[in-house]
Amino acid sequence: MESHKNGLVTGGTGKAGKWVVADLQEHGYEVTNVDLRPSDQVHTYRVVLCDLVQVFGVVEGKDAVVHLAAIPWPGEHSPEVVFRNNVMSTFNVLQAACVLGVKKVVLAGSESALGFPFAFRPITPVYLPIDEAHPLLAQDAYGVSKIVIEDLGRGYARRDPAMSIICLRFSYIVEPQDYAVELRQAWADPSHNTFNLWAYIDARDVALSCRLAVESAQTGFDAFYIAAPDTLMREPTRELVERFFPGVERVADGFEGRASPLDLRHAKDALGFTAQVTWREVVGEDDGG
Repeated sequence: MESHKNGLVTGGTGKAGKWVVADLQEHGYEVTNVDLRPSDQVHTYRVVLCDLVQVFGVVEGKDAVVHLAAIPWPGEHSPEVVFRNNVMSTFNVLQAACVLGVKKVVLAGSESALGFPFAFRPITPVYLPIDEAHPLLAQDAYGVSKIVIEDLGRGYARRDPAMSIICLRFSYIVEPQDYAVELRQAWADPSHNTFNLWAYIDARDVALSCRLAVESAQTGFDAFYIAAPDTLMREPTRELVERFFPGVERVADGFEGRASPLDLRHAKDALGFTAQVTWREVVGEDDGG
């Protein structure tokens, strides 16, 4: 879409960000990166995103912002640092975009909002597959921060209904070179990946989903689960869920095989997104490396 060719990516040096930057560049976008580390792909501004003045400076003149920068998990910082960083950086991006007239913002959400990855007390899915209407049950600072950024997105969409604010709830992101290790761990101990309900998304598909979100014509706020159609496992998903998450109230008819526990229809219907990569296409059906 020609009107959104000047893009800003925050966190473009990171695990997912470098793939997002590359994909946008390959599709004709002029990309500026914001990160605390330089990128070998594109010019990078070193910006403290919790400083609103700095954010205004880099958002000005952009057509779209893909906001990926965040503390990516709660294990290396105190809870208040995780929460403050993730929420305030998102507030600043949305505030700057809204005031400066940038109509397209894509936010990096997470399946962590569901509460499974960093739960202090056990929880169980209410139903399978999990769609965007499923309760968000996070108990930790990271997961709760991902819930709050969605509320921020809704608020700014109410303030300016012409804005398009899309939150992509990414599953566990895997880069191509990491599949062998990830699969060995998952297959050796199925409990290892209960934190993400065995779901995943290839980093290249993260990039695709971000570009499709930028190019979407819809306005207002919306959230989408972004995951591969299968799990990292060889066992049927229902068997794994019954073993590790007993008490699911209902399972949809036809939910069989190795299907992802996340319902991916909304992203397909609204964004045209379907994951293009599964682990079997990378390493082979029965080879974990």
